[in-house]
Amino acid sequence: MSAETPSAADPSSITSPAAGAFTPRLKLSLETRVGIAVGAALASLIALGGLQYRAARKLVENNRSVTHTQEVLRELEATQKGLDDADDCAQSYVISGDTAVLAGCQRGTQNIQTHIETIRTLTGDNESQQHRLATMQAEMGNSLRVIQQEINLRESGRLSTQGLADLESSIRRSMGEGRATAAEMQAVELDFLRERQESARKSDQSINLLIIAGSLAALILVAISGVALRSDMAVRRRAEETLRESEERFRLLVEAVQDYAIFGLDPQGCVVTWNEGAERIKGYAAAEILGKHFSRFYPPDEVHSGKPQRELEAAARQGRSEAEGWRIRKDGTRFWANSVLTAVRDDARRLVGFTKITRDVTERMLAQKAVEESRQKLQASENSLRELSLQVLRLQDEERKRIGQEMHDSLGQYLAVLKMKLDSIIYDQQGDGGSTIKQEVEECATLAEECVKEVRTISYLLYPPMLEELGLKSAIPWYVDGFSKRSGIRTTFEIPEDFDRLPRDAELILFRVLQESLTNVHRHSGSPTAHVALMRTPEAVILEVTDSGKGVPSNILEESAREWVGTPGVGLRSMNHRLRQFGGKLELLSTGAGTRLRATLPLTVSMQQNRATNFASAQS
Repeated sequence: MSAETPSAADPSSITSPAAGAFTPRLKLSLETRVGIAVGAALASLIALGGLQYRAARKLVENNRSVTHTQEVLRELEATQKGLDDADDCAQSYVISGDTAVLAGCQRGTQNIQTHIETIRTLTGDNESQQHRLATMQAEMGNSLRVIQQEINLRESGRLSTQGLADLESSIRRSMGEGRATAAEMQAVELDFLRERQESARKSDQSINLLIIAGSLAALILVAISGVALRSDMAVRRRAEETLRESEERFRLLVEAVQDYAIFGLDPQGCVVTWNEGAERIKGYAAAEILGKHFSRFYPPDEVHSGKPQRELEAAARQGRSEAEGWRIRKDGTRFWANSVLTAVRDDARRLVGFTKITRDVTERMLAQKAVEESRQKLQASENSLRELSLQVLRLQDEERKRIGQEMHDSLGQYLAVLKMKLDSIIYDQQGDGGSTIKQEVEECATLAEECVKEVRTISYLLYPPMLEELGLKSAIPWYVDGFSKRSGIRTTFEIPEDFDRLPRDAELILFRVLQESLTNVHRHSGSPTAHVALMRTPEAVILEVTDSGKGVPSNILEESAREWVGTPGVGLRSMNHRLRQFGGKLELLSTGAGTRLRATLPLTVSMQQNRATNFASAQS
């Protein structure tokens, strides 16, 4: 049985121990608060240290960027110097003809290439500078080619004064373009240099500010901690006095409770406190039970199985443990108890004992037991009623079968013979001039023929032999065709090609549901069409009947959800009961556009066994 939830005034909701046995914890101890203050100071210092570290890293990166920019500027100057050296050597050679100076020209050319490659590496992350470098390299290359051309003409002796002037002009123009591009690159790098130097200066200032702010924050936090320490000491003294008063009030409250047994246990389970309610419910005086193990309240079989110890372990592990069961009084009598065992821990989370609250709920348990027994009896009565209903339905089917067979075998035969006799009289009267007699006999023959058809139809509707002989796959199309002719409602039927025979009871139930469904369509829907679908899944067989009529009124549809109470037609309710008996269900969905009835019948082994048992009982 489940335990009742204690109300706000319920002593079982009390979590404090009785009579000063255990010391309740303050929300935050003095040591905790001091630790929090010191931790906050340390955290602030660590945070400031982290910010200083980030600022220092940024400063180092800025200094590295400044060095990088200065190196680019040096390489640009060296490149221009190499070009100037190559030009000076070429002019010296042209004037003096001394081939020794050509070595200086070659060194200058090689140095230019080396410096350009270095600049390309240093400015690899700057696309615009790479573009300017390519332009400068092309312009310097043009200058070097003109210089080499001047040297070649001087070596061949074909260098005229005018040619020399033209070459010098071309060299000066190419070198001027190269210097302009180099100057543009230097200007860009100088802008970078100024920006990075400014960023480095700001980073240095940030570091100094953070150092000053961190020192001030640490001093402020230490001062606040000292003030909080003094304040908390005074608060703690007041709290201790309030706690002593609260413990005394709590002890008086617990001792005054008589409807609940409230007592304290040490970590081993021995009783350390005892109130008047415990003495009244369990029968022990405080002097008799203090120091004794609480397992003496349990029946012997539970003591041997270790249940008291398991409850202690559960409460220690989970914080509390609740249970119901028989308990033993001092005089040996039993009572049904609801008990809550709560673990009590000190400020260091060490287990110092338990508090147990017990209520005598024997009357409630007996009342619930009586209700459960009544419910079981009611359920048994409902099951018996359902079984009886199923037997009535089976007897009804058997009676329909018997009446149908008798109508077909006896009354049908008599009517058939009557029809034959009337036909014979008509044949004998031909040519005798008895036109009036002949006409009356022909009318009798027609009426007899209609009687034969009607008797055959009624007998087939009561229990169609085609259902038992050929199954639903043949019986339903026959019935649907006859229904369409009788009612004028165009009805279609859909069934899978591989649909096999079902057990006899399943086919009979589904056929009866079909009859009642189409009857309701004819009587109530006003629909010009109807559709019947029979399908099968691995778990169940499903019959659906759909029309396009006016639908079922909402009040009847709501009642149909409550086990078909109030559904038009007793037969449909009986089919629902029959389906429910075999684990099936009948569903009705209706809108303004029509109604769909869906019958689901499970085809499980247990259902088939139940069906066979019920059928054998009905036959007996």
